[in-house]
Amino acid sequence: MEDRVSRQATAGPSGLLRWPLAFRQWQGARPYQEDAFDARDIDPWGAGESPALLMILADGMGGAAGGAIASQTAVEIFSRDFPILDGPAGVRFRACLDAATASLHRQETDDARLRGMGTTVVAALYDGRSIDWLSVGDSPMWLFADGALVRLNADHSMAPVLEALVRAGELTPDGARRDRRRNMLRSAVTGRAADMVDCGHRPCRLGPGGFLLIASDGIETLSEDRIAQELGAAKGSAEAAADGLLSAVRAAAGPYQDNVTIMLLAGAGGAAG
Repeated sequence: MEDRVSRQATAGPSGLLRWPLAFRQWQGARPYQEDAFDARDIDPWGAGESPALLMILADGMGGAAGGAIASQTAVEIFSRDFPILDGPAGVRFRACLDAATASLHRQETDDARLRGMGTTVVAALYDGRSIDWLSVGDSPMWLFADGALVRLNADHSMAPVLEALVRAGELTPDGARRDRRRNMLRSAVTGRAADMVDCGHRPCRLGPGGFLLIASDGIETLSEDRIAQELGAAKGSAEAAADGLLSAVRAAAGPYQDNVTIMLLAGAGGAAG
């Protein structure tokens, strides 16, 4: 499969993506690709100002058909509806989530083969001054600035629960790493309301050498230290960072490597290439 993916990056009203972005996608060891993503310029407040960037990523589950359909449905609805809705970003994101949930419910009601399908979703709006997001599931979103990597969104897998048990002395670190429940989701976008939804806002101006990274959890073959190392070595180039991350995942991949999708936005003074 091609690593350089631009086909799914939908240009917004401006006709092109004005931001220094890079995208990579790899199927890994899985028999099918269940990740979907999109990025587009929008004028979120209708004031004719410089466009903001809307980024959406979804990691589906539920088999070859169901998972791919669920992730693509979520991405298409967020990409289509967010720009035309009114109100603050958080209100719009919630409306998109409700619409995606309703669509998945209709589809699995109409086709029994799709019952049980679902997806994670991360949707983020960056306007050069701040980041707003909605997140359900375990797909990570990180901010890299001044050499430090910080996860912005909540992890709705069992991993944080297991780490809390480690801190309480009820589980060893090795036991937490090996626990089969580690990657189980506590919340996902399905045909019913999500159990956990993370909505956030953070003032942020991506500076030189900084990145906003959104990915599917297949990237977590790498440690956060290794991810930070690759981002730092890219010297502000989104393309170089994306290449470095995907190469590192491939080198470390095991026989059960999950799908990997990488969306990278470089900071001010950065470049796509």
